[in-house]
Amino acid sequence: MITPPRRALLALPAAGCAAREAPGPDGLHARAALKGLRFGTAVTRRHLAEPDLAAALRAECGLLVPEYEQKWSITEPSRGRRSFAPVAEIARFAASAGMGMRGHTLLWHESEPRWLEGLDASATAAAVDQHIAVSMGQLRGRVGTWDVVNEAIHLADGRPDGLRRTRLLARLGVDHLARAFSLARQADPAARLAYNDYGCEHATFYGRQKRPQVLALLRRLRPAGLSVLGVQAHLDAGLPFEAAEWRAFLADVAALGLTIEVTELDVNDRALPAAPGPRDAAAAGLVRRFLDATLDERAVTSIVTWGLTDRHSWIRRGLLPAHRRDDGALARPLPFDDAMRRKPMWHAIAAALDAAPGRRSG
Repeated sequence: MITPPRRALLALPAAGCAAREAPGPDGLHARAALKGLRFGTAVTRRHLAEPDLAAALRAECGLLVPEYEQKWSITEPSRGRRSFAPVAEIARFAASAGMGMRGHTLLWHESEPRWLEGLDASATAAAVDQHIAVSMGQLRGRVGTWDVVNEAIHLADGRPDGLRRTRLLARLGVDHLARAFSLARQADPAARLAYNDYGCEHATFYGRQKRPQVLALLRRLRPAGLSVLGVQAHLDAGLPFEAAEWRAFLADVAALGLTIEVTELDVNDRALPAAPGPRDAAAAGLVRRFLDATLDERAVTSIVTWGLTDRHSWIRRGLLPAHRRDDGALARPLPFDDAMRRKPMWHAIAAALDAAPGRRSG
């Protein structure tokens, strides 16, 4: 069994207690902080070794999210054999810059380790319980928000409650979702606990059908300790966005007593022209419209992009067929280009933060 680096983790400052280094005078987190908001991004530990990217992280961000390093299949690839060294490396970098951290993610159907397949229901439940307790225990008091459950709604599976048909659902039933939140509350009473999902942002048939199912799930999970909705905001430039109905959805979430975090913002530019100038301008326009509507809701507390630079985006890697451009042009989904130059999307985020109504800090 690989021993987690507890001494290194224990040396980190508690969440909210670190002395924040002065960011760049116009960095995105500095702008967000003026309005009582937070700005951050997702990283892998490999990114921290790139000097230009590491410098941009320090200048622009107040939050870091491990892109892969906290997912169950990574932290426990074989039963009982755990490693949190990659997470610790990201946590140390965040602490050195006075940044907070988001935890991502405890339960997600795509990161269930393969060894779960050989377990019965009782052993599966025990494995889930231990995974939550041990994973959260590594950074207890240092992670502000945990994505406890990720992407549990999948309309195509045809269940009346909209839930995704997963291995855990089949073995443990619907109550395992609420149980995960209860266990997470025990593991770190100070952490905010989020349900995180995609596909609600656009004014499509799918988005309009998904929003009520997400709201229903939030109501069921609220008594178990849910306090945050994470909206992934993987925006698609080929789909319509209607600000008024998006505002109404966010107001419905806020009425449940929840806060809202934008957790994985980027833009799929497949539908846009190949020329970088027009493409960047159109993507930035969509981001500005989305953020203006989103930040109008005072329950929204933070914005996190799914990467800072195009050179490391999952969209560019073409992990989904919908991300692959027919013309072969490289995707440009994030605020910085390959050379770490600010793009129109950066300016759109900055302008939306500048225009946002202020929140009470803390």
